[in-house]
Amino acid sequence: MAEQLYNSHGAARVRPLMLTILCAITLIGSLIGIISNIKGYISAEAEVENIASGKSKTQLRNLFSSDATVHGDVPRISNLTVENYQKYSIGCIVSYILCLVGTVLMFKLKRTGFYSFTLGTFFNLITHFLLFGDNFGSMGISILAALSGFVFVILFSMNLKYMDEA
Repeated sequence: MAEQLYNSHGAARVRPLMLTILCAITLIGSLIGIISNIKGYISAEAEVENIASGKSKTQLRNLFSSDATVHGDVPRISNLTVENYQKYSIGCIVSYILCLVGTVLMFKLKRTGFYSFTLGTFFNLITHFLLFGDNFGSMGISILAALSGFVFVILFSMNLKYMDEA
């Protein structure tokens, strides 16, 4: 069921069920993203070591040419350092905070929330490319998060007609 809200003029507005569900899913996803990136920032050294060695090596070999598997070398992921991983974690935390703020505003039927959410989604992807280049193997999860964020941007944009301009 749609929930009725009242604007400053006393007129009733209805929040669609689809928007409520999208906001709930996004709220949960943003909180999980913030928590996991705080954890990633704290344990950046272990995360970088895990990505650059061990089990990840065999997965990374599949992403690159067959020459790497023949020689047994795992190509170095460009710019994957502890410092860059920490910068990336901070960028993702900021991105998820923007998405969280946008979600709360959209739940209150404010159109500025959509812009905040969209900015947070793009910021996540931009942070990845600025720190790691176009190497998709380095941070596949961030690409997945950004692509799913784009799907949510499209779904939220279908509900813009229910949101206030100011």
